[in-house]
Amino acid sequence: MKQKTNMKQKTKASRRGFIFSGVAAIPFLKSRALADSCNPTETNAEGPFYRKGAPWKAKLCGADEPGEPLVISGRVIDAATCKPLKGATVDVWQANAAGHYDNDNPNSQPDPDKFHLRGQMKTDKDGRYRFETILPANYSGGGIGMRAKHIHYIVSCPGYVPLTTQCYFEGDKYNETDRLVRRSLIIGLAEKKKFKEGTFDIVLAKAK
Repeated sequence: MKQKTNMKQKTKASRRGFIFSGVAAIPFLKSRALADSCNPTETNAEGPFYRKGAPWKAKLCGADEPGEPLVISGRVIDAATCKPLKGATVDVWQANAAGHYDNDNPNSQPDPDKFHLRGQMKTDKDGRYRFETILPANYSGGGIGMRAKHIHYIVSCPGYVPLTTQCYFEGDKYNETDRLVRRSLIIGLAEKKKFKEGTFDIVLAKAK
């Protein structure tokens, strides 16, 4: 299913070119997570750094966050009908530009009321979601070696099987050696003047 977009993206300049005006739609890029047949998106490991209760926000960090600004958008879709799902919850979390999560230091646990590079959002009437963040860094995954850059997702919607997965990026040198990477979960990133952008569509299967 090809996405056709004729919308013009509107941005508002900031010190990092990262603050957007309104809710301008981001054109869909190539998304291997959405097949023509609307097959359910592949699952992927949750990992050890998930935290419940992330805030409802689509800006995962401030404009002064170190790293390359990144915008990810997409749709959540019904596998049986290929129709968009309104009101699905998209819960995302990731490492920072140094390869650290806000809770990966056993000697310094995070403030339970503060979440860094984590957020939840609801899809709109067209099944769309969108968030602003930075490109995460590679890091050592303990016994599995270096991890390819990735963003974690848990996506849920009433009446559907919840999905835990990860989004990966084309061109990462560890895509071929990180055993958790699935090709269907790799997306391309477009280079804009001040940021990168990509599309990651999610296809959910109905619960039995």
